[in-house]
Formats: sequence, C-alpha cells, structure tokens
Amino acid sequence: MKAAKLLLGVVGGIIVLLVLVVVIVFISIDKIAKTGVEKGTTYALAVPTSLGSADVGVLSGKFAMSGLEISNPEGFDSPYFLRLEAAGVEVSLDSLMSDVVTLPNLSLTDLNVHIDGVTGKSNVKTILDNLKRFESDEPKPDTDESAPAKKFVVNEIDIQNVVVHVHLLPLGGEISTQKLIVPEIKLTDVGSAGEPITLAELSNIITQAILKSAEEFGGGIIPDEIMGELTSGLGDLNDFAESGVEMVTSSVDEIIADTTEKLGEEIDKQVEDLKDQAGDAISEGLDSLLGGGDDEKKEDSSDGDGGGE
Repeated sequence: MKAAKLLLGVVGGIIVLLVLVVVIVFISIDKIAKTGVEKGTTYALAVPTSLGSADVGVLSGKFAMSGLEISNPEGFDSPYFLRLEAAGVEVSLDSLMSDVVTLPNLSLTDLNVHIDGVTGKSNVKTILDNLKRFESDEPKPDTDESAPAKKFVVNEIDIQNVVVHVHLLPLGGEISTQKLIVPEIKLTDVGSAGEPITLAELSNIITQAILKSAEEFGGGIIPDEIMGELTSGLGDLNDFAESGVEMVTSSVDEIIADTTEKLGEEIDKQVEDLKDQAGDAISEGLDSLLGGGDDEKKEDSSDGDGGGE
C-alpha cells in the first residue's frame, strides 16, 4: 500500500514537472525567438539589431515578428541601415521543435533601407565588409554556447516592397535623398540544396539579396562611387547561388508589364467569348427568321390541303 502511494506520488510529481516545463516553454518561447533573431542578425552584420516583437504560435503553427531594426555602423546619421516592418511564416510544431526547422514560405513585407554616403564613405561598404568577416570566420551558435543552434531550411522567401533611401551630400552642401523601389524579391531553396543554415547565415543571405537588388535597379539613382562599392563588396562574398539558392527580382516596370499582359490576355478572351455569343445569337436569329418561316409556311400549306379534302 505504501509502495503504491509512493509510486503515485512519484508519477504525480513527474506530471506536475512536465506541466510546469510546458508552461515555461509557452511563456518564454516568444522571448527565445526574439533573442535568437537579434543575436543572429547582430552577429552576421556586426551592428546592433533590435526586434519589436516575436510571436510563436505553438498551437497554430505560425510565427510572426515586427519592427526588426538593424542599426547603422558608427559615423552615419541616417536613422538606421535596415528596418523590416513585418514577417510571417507557417511551420509545423514538429519542425519547430526539431534541430532543423523547415519553413515552406517566409514572407517579409515593407522594408526600408538607408544607403548613407553623406560623409564621403558609405554605410553599405562597412556592412559588406562585416559580412565578409562573418563568412570568413568559423560559424558560431546564435544562442547560448551550451545549446546547439537551430538550423533552417526555407523553401521560399518572398520579400515585398523594398524602399531604398539614398542619402548624398551634393556640391551645393545640402543633403539630398532619392528613393529606389524594388517591389518584389524571391529566394528559393535556401538551405535545402546545401547544408541547413543558422539564423545568422539567413540574415546574411537576405541582406545580400536586398543589396543585390539595389545594385541591379539603382542605375541613375545610386552614385557610381557607391555602386562600385556595392559591386565590389558583393563580389567578395560567397555566391549563395552556388549553394542552390535562386534569386529573382521584379521591378515596378516589370510588374506593370506583366499585369498589363495578363489584363490584355483576359480582355482578348472576353472579346472572343462575346464574339462567340454574338455569333450564336445571330445564327439563332437567322434560323428563326428563315428556317422557322419555312416551317410555318409548310404547316399552313398542310393545314390548307387538309381543309380542301
């Protein structure tokens, strides 16, 4: 009897302990995710990073974060280097709890990037130099060294609405700012074709992709000197395409052209449908006028013959 009570007490204690662990995980998982993102991005870019909020839906399988702000290197007066307003992803609970987390689609929306060339040197050169140092070092854990860092495989990253603010000091002496808009950047097979990646490596890839898009569409807006720094700095980094990552960017003109083409195809289809409908209606009308009239005459003739008999 005493042994049974003792056993029940031990089992009850284990259950209470497990419940406490689950409660602690539920309460602290948002903080853990927030800290992981901040540490990973800070480590990769070597500038302070803050995250407004992180929300891990353990039961819903959704992760969202907002207000990610990457500071400028020292010596630059623009508000920050990069700010991401919102990000979201769906992930299964099993994957979230495993060492390698698989994300089907990571959506990043409304990003503002500041390229600061007011002092004669640019902040992007410093950022790219920091990324080069990051890639040359042996990767380190993003979190506590006593625990292994989670790694990630992202099937698709969809980056929407990137606005690049270019700050310059023209000969006149007053700071001028021009804007460059890249509506959409898509990255596929991130960490899947090669080895799964850490949060720091993911931050590196996303930052590279954004700066590559600025280089691609910045002609006439970004000065030649800064454009040269972009091209040179990006060229010194590992080409993520070699690990199977594919990048596709769309400019405003391309999106308008694609939308116009699709709209034109839809209009053509509707016109053809209307022509077919009009043709059917005309055909039916002619049949009614011509064919139907003959039938009526035949019926009248038939009735007249019958009456004569």
